[in-house]
Amino acid sequence: MGEIFTGIDIGTTKISFVRGEIKNGKFDISFLRSYPCSGLKKGKIVDMESLISSIKKSLKDVEDNLKVKVKKAFVCSSGSEVQGVYSTAAVKIRKKEIRDSDVDLVIESATAVEIPPDRQVVHILPVEFIVDGVDGIKDPIGMKGLRLEAKVYIVTASANHIQNLISCCSKAGIEVEDFVLQSIASAEATLTEYDKEIGTMVVDIGGGSTDIAVFYDGYLRHVAVFGIGGNHITSDLAIGLKIPFHEAERIKIQFGVALPDINFGSLKFQENEKDIEIIGVDKKPAKVSQSVLKEIIYARCEEILEFLKKEISGIDVSVSSIVFTGGTSLMRGFIPLAEGFLSIPARIGNSDSGIITACSELGLNEGFEQAEPLYESFGPELASAVGALIYAVKSKYFQADLSSGMFGKIKSLIKNFIKI
Repeated sequence: MGEIFTGIDIGTTKISFVRGEIKNGKFDISFLRSYPCSGLKKGKIVDMESLISSIKKSLKDVEDNLKVKVKKAFVCSSGSEVQGVYSTAAVKIRKKEIRDSDVDLVIESATAVEIPPDRQVVHILPVEFIVDGVDGIKDPIGMKGLRLEAKVYIVTASANHIQNLISCCSKAGIEVEDFVLQSIASAEATLTEYDKEIGTMVVDIGGGSTDIAVFYDGYLRHVAVFGIGGNHITSDLAIGLKIPFHEAERIKIQFGVALPDINFGSLKFQENEKDIEIIGVDKKPAKVSQSVLKEIIYARCEEILEFLKKEISGIDVSVSSIVFTGGTSLMRGFIPLAEGFLSIPARIGNSDSGIITACSELGLNEGFEQAEPLYESFGPELASAVGALIYAVKSKYFQADLSSGMFGKIKSLIKNFIKI
């Protein structure tokens, strides 16, 4: 029996479990499934008892299917009030040649920043090393020099939100091995090394929030969360068409189109219009024009894209491509709309590419396997769950000592990024 890993993605509308095992040089994913979730609103916990109950119900089904007890997992979720800041530090190279101890010291110095009591560090990731003024260095070990500098990106979130989430998992019977920000998990699942080099924004549109992460020159450069997601589109349809929420969700999934009959330069999206039958709150059938649906959906999609445009214009790196995850990205017309609105190439992120990339990085020559029914599950809706699993594997594979505190965790991340 090989090493077994479990990832859990806790979102506003669903909880996703993924189970994987590394055995004989192969990454085998044996379980991947989503369950309804309640107790969160816009990614924030509003009812702990409801969330605990949701986790318990889904965990029971997972254990019944796997015929084993699931006791611990890497958990990812949308971070409440996420912030990212750069921090730098410099040290004198003691023996004129950079050694592990020099890297340890400069990273420790760069991360020795004061964090407000209401904030909790979620991720600390290296950006670059600088040796005697020469920047852009990823692996300084063995280089000659007098002065070593490090630049790191520190991601923090609401301490209460993270602790409440960990508490809910604990009360439901799950020990949280580590917390992963949803956008970073989605990036692990969908981005290649090339994507991270050229400047790529990952956009995870969940049910209650939209999480973004920007990578450039191989490293994380920016994170943000916007409290609007796919549920808001459903709510708009329910209010605008005067139908129940569950009926609005059905209409959105079955007939939703993000791009109305408008032009963005040479880009045009148009299809034959037809009336759609809906069931109102009085349970009586009625018909509504598809153009009305388009206008309602477009208004909310435009709001999400305006947020992305503002974030892109406010960061100091170039964004060359955008990868969308989450169920909303599958809506017809959404990707063309995003490309036209933002004037940046966009695509849907599928997590099988991230698994293949991870296998290559980890030296798993046999690649990965999945049960046949799971293959269609590697779409954008479950990218963050799969990303949490990949994050777990990398942490273990690069010998992360999670019990040694934040500094031990940072050192393991450095090994991950520069392959010491």
